[in-house]
This record gives sequence, C-alpha cells and structure tokens, in this order.
Amino acid sequence: MNISSVIINLKNESFLGDVLARLKGVSECEVVTSQNTKIIAVITADDVNAEVAKFREIEAIDGVSSVAMVYAYQEDIEFDKDKLDIGQDVAEILQNETIRAEDIVYNGHVGAKVK
Repeated sequence: MNISSVIINLKNESFLGDVLARLKGVSECEVVTSQNTKIIAVITADDVNAEVAKFREIEAIDGVSSVAMVYAYQEDIEFDKDKLDIGQDVAEILQNETIRAEDIVYNGHVGAKVK
C-alpha cells in the first residue's frame, strides 16, 4: 500500500469547481482542502505503478497546471522497486555510476510554478 499527499496547482481559480468535481471520480483520491489555485489531496494505491498512474490521471485533468508530490509512504519499497516500469533512458541515468551530476542537463522550467 502506497500513500501520497499531493499539491494540485490549477491554471487559475476558475477551474477550482470543475477540478474538484473531476477528482471525485479518481478512485482512492481524497481531497483534504482547497484554496484559490491549490488543492491538497491524499492518494492511495496498491503499488508504485498504480500510484504513478493516479498521479498522471490527476495531471491530465483540464485546468490542472501541475501536480507536486509532497509526501510518499511505501510499505515495501524493495518489492515495488523491482516491479517499477522505468524507461531505459531513466534507468541508465539512475544506475550509471560514471555519469557526473554536472553533466546532467535539466530542461524543465519551475519558475512559473513557484510563487
């Protein structure tokens, strides 16, 4: 069993009602509170892959700007690690001891997400 808390950031306040309604349809997702453009929810899943699927389902809701996992609890992380579906490119970066941190290029942009 995995339990995670997430902050769901909305594109703007006008999406709040619709997103809250859609979250009611996401199984094992409990909205704790919401204010302005932020929703805090708790999601539970049987394993890591189901947890990631729920995370992506929430990200795909119209009006959601981003989803940030704040806390994650896993009962059996070693068991889940073996079953986790990770693409080869990610797995190589994580497992290759010869890749230096300064050689990793980050192409994201978080400036607009942080307020």
